[in-house]
Amino acid sequence: MLAGILAIRTLPVAQYPDVAPPTIKISATYTGASAETLENSVTQVIEQQLTGLDNLLYFSSTSSSDGSVSINVTFEQGTDPDTAQVQVQNKIQQAESRLPSEVQQTGVTVEKSQATFC
Repeated sequence: MLAGILAIRTLPVAQYPDVAPPTIKISATYTGASAETLENSVTQVIEQQLTGLDNLLYFSSTSSSDGSVSINVTFEQGTDPDTAQVQVQNKIQQAESRLPSEVQQTGVTVEKSQATFC
């Protein structure tokens, strides 16, 4: 038993399974737009495009009165975060022509984030 206790300290973190599903964060800015305008012209356009992604569990979004949009896209456990990010980026590119010109100019940011509990 003592050997087991000592060995646990030497286990690399990679030996522990991921407990949080992969999440991709989408961010956009539309300066001067109200939360309602953001919801209708940015958030809904992107959300409609995201439907049908492989291994998609759910997405949640926030449209703020400061002109910022944040959408968190959560995938099933075991989904490769890099693949998920590429899929989301491809969907965003397909939706860009339907976004307001200011959002197109400032761009839409797509970044992966996978929480780990270590």
